[in-house]
Amino acid sequence: MDISSVWTFLLIFVRITTFMMTAPIFSGQQIPATYKIGFSAVLALLCTGAADSYQPIVENGILYLLLLKEIIVGLVLGMAAAFLFYSIQFAGQLLDFQIGFSMANLFDPTFETSTQLTGRFKNILAILFLLATDGHHLLIQGILASFDWVPLQAMLPSWMDGRISTFLLECVQQLFMIGFMMAIPIIGALFVVDVGLGILAKIVPQMNIIAIFPPIKILMHFLMYILVLPSFFYLLKILFENMFNSMHSILKIMGA
Repeated sequence: MDISSVWTFLLIFVRITTFMMTAPIFSGQQIPATYKIGFSAVLALLCTGAADSYQPIVENGILYLLLLKEIIVGLVLGMAAAFLFYSIQFAGQLLDFQIGFSMANLFDPTFETSTQLTGRFKNILAILFLLATDGHHLLIQGILASFDWVPLQAMLPSWMDGRISTFLLECVQQLFMIGFMMAIPIIGALFVVDVGLGILAKIVPQMNIIAIFPPIKILMHFLMYILVLPSFFYLLKILFENMFNSMHSILKIMGA
């Protein structure tokens, strides 16, 4: 390997590694860092033979700008996918706040944050669904296809015109919309339960509200969860389609 192949490998390795730091599933703490680095190195080594060798120009600082560009491309591409994946955790937080599970927090190794019970459960279901449908293969395919859209020698004209930041804001908007769509059926049912229990408390004031109401809400929560679980997987299908479409759209923006 000559010096140009070494710099080509380095640029590819930086983009893939930064993508692994932010992409869903791969960024989780359940995968050791050594495995992520090793997997990124193997992918970069495979891509080096197919990519055009980059002739480094160190004296005028272009190489350092290209390294910064590779970091930004990997981070933005991973964030475009991760933002929509965060909607699952957001939906779980809404449900846990409504049911009263928000007082019981768990550490989520995928996002490295404290999450509630329902959010963790939804996150596990989403990861299993993504793995069962080979979605992780599409994520890897997306980062490898980025070298066709954004070559190693090219700069990003969309850095300064605001197209990347605007698109990421749209991803955040979809995060809240999909999160509400996942949570609104159960939240609506629990609201009706709250109204009914409030009326019952007025009719029978001798009832111990603190002792009776929480178990009833928890029971209704799990019953509604069983009923709407098939629609949850349908929403996951829409979510993953939007996630991969977002990766394709951000590549078109950066490669334009």
